[in-house]
Amino acid sequence: MRGPVAAAAALVIGVGMITACGSDDGTPDVPTVTPATAPEAPASSAAAPAGTVVPAPAGARALAASGESVAVLAADGNQILRYDTRAVTAPPRTIAVPGLTALAAGDDGGYVGAGPGVLVVVDADGRVQTGDLESDQPTAVTRTASGFLVAGTADGRVLVYDKDFAKKHDLDRFVRVDSLTAAPESAEGLAGQVVVLDRAQSSVTPVDPESGDLGPALRAGNGATNSTVDEFGRVLVANTRDGEILGFFGSPLVMRFRYPVADGPYAVDYDDTRDRLWVSTTGNNEVVAYDLADGEPTEVQRFASVMQPDRIAVDSSGTVYVLSARDGGLQVVPAGRAE
Repeated sequence: MRGPVAAAAALVIGVGMITACGSDDGTPDVPTVTPATAPEAPASSAAAPAGTVVPAPAGARALAASGESVAVLAADGNQILRYDTRAVTAPPRTIAVPGLTALAAGDDGGYVGAGPGVLVVVDADGRVQTGDLESDQPTAVTRTASGFLVAGTADGRVLVYDKDFAKKHDLDRFVRVDSLTAAPESAEGLAGQVVVLDRAQSSVTPVDPESGDLGPALRAGNGATNSTVDEFGRVLVANTRDGEILGFFGSPLVMRFRYPVADGPYAVDYDDTRDRLWVSTTGNNEVVAYDLADGEPTEVQRFASVMQPDRIAVDSSGTVYVLSARDGGLQVVPAGRAE
């Protein structure tokens, strides 16, 4: 296994810390940008999508992989469609849930979700547990290695709950919360660290879910959109507006690299099996893989995607899943198929 020092040793770039001053109404008085969005994909592609495309609901809200399953959240938020990765072309199992707006991987084979007023935990057998969420506009959710449930909201709050759905913290310190990552147990010294991506500030901020303490915020270019975390605890960000991917690591968090990516980098996920960062580029309907072993990303793989590839996920075997925001098709590209 490669260590984080080797994986993030080069191209260290300084970046200014963001000071979150409060205004009279409690909204952070900080510089903001217009939140970036995915560039619109062309109407057609020269190449057919790699791998296999299976039916998935149009307008699906989220995509996540956990254990031997991959899940899609239906457009109305009332159903999770869980596909068996060992037989992905078979009809998915449908799990009824109460109007979710965010979904993420949970324990092995399970998922966590958030919707107006509700937190949801789905176990590997499809059983659903619910708890109260003190927000009617959740935008992101994650589960930490120690079992905390963390939800982010459109009005800039981070809400932390324990495994029994008891609220521990309500952190009203952001303009908005668009993406949350939680470092896994394998991240030595960083396990459980949650990092908040705020598109309005184009910033990343570490949060300790146990204490509720916030670390210094860092600017993430001028249009950060999505983030993921790898086995070492590196936080990898798509800076869509500036056309680049960014890497952050440590406590306190430090920017380790920034690397240009053409055609609108947007969705991101990490393959811990092969140590690759996967990035969708919606401007040309492609998905690209980068090896980060030498600090500076090196492109190692690329394939044609479904239309408007706004969401991607990678399972434990290295298979890549891409969800079309245009027609809902779920693309499945097994490890090595596009090399």
